Amino acid sequence: MLLFYVRHAQSANNALYQESGSYDGRNEDPPLSKTGLAQLPYMADFIYQQLQEMQADGQGGDRVTLYCSLMERTVATGSAIAQRCDLPLIGHALIHEAGGIYLKNDETGEHIGLPGKSKAYFAEHYPLLQYPQNVPQDGWWNKPHEEREERPARARKVLDDLLAKHTNPDEAVILVSHAEFFNHLTRCILDMPPDSNAWFEMMNCAVSLFDFQEGFIEIPYLNRHHFIPAELIT
Repeated sequence: MLLFYVRHAQSANNALYQESGSYDGRNEDPPLSKTGLAQLPYMADFIYQQLQEMQADGQGGDRVTLYCSLMERTVATGSAIAQRCDLPLIGHALIHEAGGIYLKNDETGEHIGLPGKSKAYFAEHYPLLQYPQNVPQDGWWNKPHEEREERPARARKVLDDLLAKHTNPDEAVILVSHAEFFNHLTRCILDMPPDSNAWFEMMNCAVSLFDFQEGFIEIPYLNRHHFIPAELIT
């Protein structure tokens, strides 16, 4: 399995932090920023070219599966890939960012879980998305904030499920997800301790590639973002 991991384009929360150095006033499920929208075509073209090259080499040609988390910024990013590469966009409820959908109560410091976007919202705004059947239709999250200790186990489940479902060494899988979840998943792939203090950087719209072969894993690149113009790199 060839696993492309794509971080979402810049979100409004990313832009807020870049401008202010703070997440005060953050949105629990932000849309893409103006810069994020501008990043999309460059990233989608890069993914398209990568798939074309691999198909020419006899890899990833028979089956390409595109998943995205159900946070708005990843659905928007995944929709750009789906449109450019003519692929179905499959919503995946387990590849969300750490914590889930929540806001922090400024008075108590408590993280309050919120519902997330509904199936109807996605159908109206992102019609290419295939909404999962096994999550609530009125808001896909609808549960408490995900605690830190829960995150490594979720990443392990995602990896195990992918390896069990996608067994052809030449098929390609694209995950459109998030920066912290990338670190949890990469630690699982590399058998690193879940509490490792190593951090794998992923810029907005950056791509990492893992090639799972019998007996070993090849990593052709991490955090590749050279295809984004310098003024749009975030």
